[in-house]
Amino acid sequence: MLAVISVVIAFGSGMEAFDNPDYEPSAIDRFVGPLAEILMQPGMSLWTPWMSKNMPNIVEWTLCVANSLLWGLVFALILNFPALLNGKTLNNKGVHSISERRARGSSRIE
Repeated sequence: MLAVISVVIAFGSGMEAFDNPDYEPSAIDRFVGPLAEILMQPGMSLWTPWMSKNMPNIVEWTLCVANSLLWGLVFALILNFPALLNGKTLNNKGVHSISERRARGSSRIE
């Protein structure tokens, strides 16, 4: 979803370039354009022109969804990396270490 939003913002904010040959991209354009290109990887590299002509659309959409799931997993791991290093689990009631749960006799996440 973040990739789609980045593409829309990059395209929409760059529309002025069609009317003005002296257009200089704004800071948002310079940030969002490369961000969209990064977030579309590795899916964009895998989808070749040959595949575009010879593969059904469902394969392209499956690749797009898989690419989004991959980036979602990467962001989730980055955000939870400190807790994973310390052997802690996150839940709505707070952060509990695995050893604290074992001491209470609870093996499941509350």
